[in-house]
Amino acid sequence: MSIQNMSGQRTETPRPASWFFKPAPKPNASMRLFCFPCAGYGAAMYRNWQAQGPDWLEVIAVQPPGRANRLREAPLDNFDELIASILPQISELTDLPYAFFGHSMGAVFAAELASAMVQSGLPAPIHLFLSARQPPNLPSPVGPLSHLEDDAFVQEVNQRYGAIPREIIEAPEVLELLLPALRADIRALERIQNRQVRILPSSITALGGTNDRLVPQPLLQGWESWTDQVFELRMFDGGHFYLDDQRAALILHISETLEAKSREGRKRTEA
Repeated sequence: MSIQNMSGQRTETPRPASWFFKPAPKPNASMRLFCFPCAGYGAAMYRNWQAQGPDWLEVIAVQPPGRANRLREAPLDNFDELIASILPQISELTDLPYAFFGHSMGAVFAAELASAMVQSGLPAPIHLFLSARQPPNLPSPVGPLSHLEDDAFVQEVNQRYGAIPREIIEAPEVLELLLPALRADIRALERIQNRQVRILPSSITALGGTNDRLVPQPLLQGWESWTDQVFELRMFDGGHFYLDDQRAALILHISETLEAKSREGRKRTEA
């Protein structure tokens, strides 16, 4: 699309930055898995997932503004803006059956986006994998922290989640670049607390680490009220970032679950 500037010249309207990163094309893919990162992270969190998944599954990593190739964009600090920004782009990628995986903040993002897509008349995800986060209708087990000064904020984030690598903490110029996105994400999570339950027409698997002190099984179980379909709770050895050490087992579980969903869909079509 082009527009006319004041001098009468035609200029191209800039396209919105892409929310999605596809590591490598999979032309024979029959299903997509959108992966939503945790607070402060971006698409790089899932850089190895495409290679480890089956050929029929295309992994698409979500890249929020304010990080990596979108570093010049202001990060968004509430879920309403996040949903409004991503919805037009993801609507173009619903030509294949798809599922969502979200870790920590990404779990809330995935669930809220799924609800918005259903309300917009788009096809619902066939399955949601919601990891290491309670649903936003349940109170957080910890207090707010987005108001803290930088040093106290970084210390508290690491104490709770162990989320900032030591090499970044020891590189102030790098930390300065990453903090705005992390603060915005934490603020978004704080603002969405006490959100009402969204009952989704998608089956849900809640996932977590057996040693995750912040998000134990009872909080993960809260996602059961968000679906009128099948709910499953699956725990892996590890803490809040269990998926780092359990990536192969996690991707296998996701693949097997989606393969079973695909078989169910084929049987219904053939009946």
